[in-house]
Amino acid sequence: MLNPYFAFGVPLFLIVLYIIFAFIRNKSHIRYIGFVLLLIATFMVAFSFQVLQGYWTIERNHPLSYSPNLLWLPLLLGAVLAIVNIWRGVKRLRSFKEDSTN
Repeated sequence: MLNPYFAFGVPLFLIVLYIIFAFIRNKSHIRYIGFVLLLIATFMVAFSFQVLQGYWTIERNHPLSYSPNLLWLPLLLGAVLAIVNIWRGVKRLRSFKEDSTN
C-alpha cells in the first residue's frame, strides 16, 4: 500500500476523474453530478487516510523512497474538495426549500 505508484497513483486518478466530472457538471444540467463529485472526494479522503494508517503501522520497519509528509497532500486535497461539495449541496438544498415556500 505504501508503494509510491499506488499511494499517489490512486489519488491522481481520482483527481483526473474529479476534473472530468466537474467539466461535465459545468457543461450539462445533470443534477446528480454534484453528488458524484462528493463521492469521489470522500473516497480520496478515505483512501488517503488508509494509506497514512498503513504508514503509521509500519513506519519503523519500512524505509520509504519518498517523504512521508507527501502522504498528507491527497488527504488534505480530498478534504477540501469534500467540504466544497458539501457546501454546494447545502446551498442547493436551501434553494430547493426557498423555491418550495414561494
